[in-house]
Amino acid sequence: MSKTSKKDLDNIKEKLHLRQRELLEEVRDEFDQRENQHLIDLMSREPGDSGDYSMADEVADLNIALADRQIRELRDIDEAFARVKDGSFGSCVDCGAEIVAARLLVYPTAKRCLACQERHEQLYAQEGRPTL
Repeated sequence: MSKTSKKDLDNIKEKLHLRQRELLEEVRDEFDQRENQHLIDLMSREPGDSGDYSMADEVADLNIALADRQIRELRDIDEAFARVKDGSFGSCVDCGAEIVAARLLVYPTAKRCLACQERHEQLYAQEGRPTL
């Protein structure tokens, strides 16, 4: 584990718990939300207008993208808690160097040091595939 102080680690864990609760509430709200009911009505109407179908498709795609982002962030939080538990929290997954506490306080799910994260983003900037 890194040299992150107990106070900083407790603060980071609290931030992770808070964000986890916020995300779970957002996901729950998305599933409970009835604002898009009119689009379902448009889709079920006969005969349908192609514009209605296009609008319904766009909203569905947007909702899927939002849910995907929320699920990825929840997984990152779960992984951060697992690293806390196994003692590897605060250590870069690529090089093993310490991730500075200031970075973890701002971005609690960080799993790479700044240098490795920059390299990772350069390599995987295009559609999640290496550019080599």
